[in-house]
Amino acid sequence: MTLAALIAACSPITPDTPEEQQKAAFEEATEFTACGRIAVPSQTFTLDSVRVEARLRGTTTIDIYLYEVTFSPRMPVRIDMVIPDADCTRTKGRVTFTGNGIEPTMGGNPVARYVVTDLQGAITPDSLTFTTAFGGMTCTYHGALVW
Repeated sequence: MTLAALIAACSPITPDTPEEQQKAAFEEATEFTACGRIAVPSQTFTLDSVRVEARLRGTTTIDIYLYEVTFSPRMPVRIDMVIPDADCTRTKGRVTFTGNGIEPTMGGNPVARYVVTDLQGAITPDSLTFTTAFGGMTCTYHGALVW
């Protein structure tokens, strides 16, 4: 074996295309940021350009951060909200998360009136999506990951 062949064989394989690089980065990431749309069907309401962050804590827990969100045209201010301590599972190319009976927080304070139920979501190298109910009000989110 020539020296060049030996070096090539021992060198780490690096992704060639941007898509391959994104997938490789996804497998190592513990924090994800998305920008997308939240929809509240009962209010016939949608809000675009909503930033959501998902932060893995260990291998089984994830916190979901919603920034400057509102759930109704009658809501006077936009809020920052955290859905803490959701259960998650990571497999190759995907993180799934679920939760039920989670008290979200605003400004670090629990908000029992908006208890999170039926949370189901997924993160892929391209997107972050979830459905849930806040205090019984169903909403959905679909966002593109920002790399």
